[in-house]
Amino acid sequence: MRLAATQFFATPFDRRHNLQTAERLIRSAVAYGAKVVVLPELFNTGYVFSRQSFAAAEPTNGETLRWMGTLSAQLKTHIAGTLLLRDDDRVFNAFVLVGPDGKAHRYLKQHPFLWERCYFEPGPGPMIVETEIGRIGLMVCWDIAHRQVWESYRGKVDMLLVASSPARFHRAVLNFPEGKRIYLAEMMPTLLAQREAMDRWYAEDLAARAAWLGVPVVHSVMAGRFVAEIPFPGLSFFGGAITQPKLWRWASQAHLASLRATFYGTSAVFDSHGLLLARVEQEEGIAVAEITPPSGGGPEPKGFNIPLQMRLMEMVLRPLAAGYYDRNRRSHLTGF
Repeated sequence: MRLAATQFFATPFDRRHNLQTAERLIRSAVAYGAKVVVLPELFNTGYVFSRQSFAAAEPTNGETLRWMGTLSAQLKTHIAGTLLLRDDDRVFNAFVLVGPDGKAHRYLKQHPFLWERCYFEPGPGPMIVETEIGRIGLMVCWDIAHRQVWESYRGKVDMLLVASSPARFHRAVLNFPEGKRIYLAEMMPTLLAQREAMDRWYAEDLAARAAWLGVPVVHSVMAGRFVAEIPFPGLSFFGGAITQPKLWRWASQAHLASLRATFYGTSAVFDSHGLLLARVEQEEGIAVAEITPPSGGGPEPKGFNIPLQMRLMEMVLRPLAAGYYDRNRRSHLTGF
């Protein structure tokens, strides 16, 4: 059986264009025999920090899920990808797997990354989908960093599908008016020190974890440029530059700065021994590979340590982001 990861840049809030791109890549993967095709995180509306995200969140019978169901039935393949899904007045980052039989299964991202919590809330736990091609586990981006998520699938799945849109924050730059630039690695030396480790996170480390679980892993990653205005700009800046007093004076102008980075773009398929079978080498494309059966698993890899400064920022920002989310979902989704 062949599995496929897709990779492309999803234009922010241009759903029609993004679905057209996704369909073209899905059809290409199916032409190579793929029975499961994975799309990047938030493939339909793009990965962006914006209040528009609340309006872009779709109901469970929305356009994107209808499109996935129709295409899956037509091509007789399983299609998986994440989108912002509205459930009553709550918003989740839902990883949806749709099969040719029309059934849709959803996993809700458990660990929003820093400011992501402003736009959706965490889900309850793992999702194992029983299908005619095996037991399929689902995971989304920052979940990768948390050991307990991997542990919840160990010995229980035949393959693992992962969708991500990670930005290279250790190479990101804040652009201020009048040409002033501050690199995040300058603000947070721990990012610079762990630069190589973070580059490995979505490649070699993922392969090691595939070998630990002993199952094939398909990882679909967003590519292209990430541009955003950071929520809580002053506090976020100060939290990032807490060990760099020389930069503190810029915190008062942080609301004028834009963050620019690139997405990792490391979409790949790994076998049950952690061997890289296929990788997308360009910004847009597919990685298709024939998988091997589950191997039974190997030793637990290292590399689950989230940098201390990142953990502290999460602790500080999480309650603020949750409050931001509650205020905006009420005003955008309920009218109050």
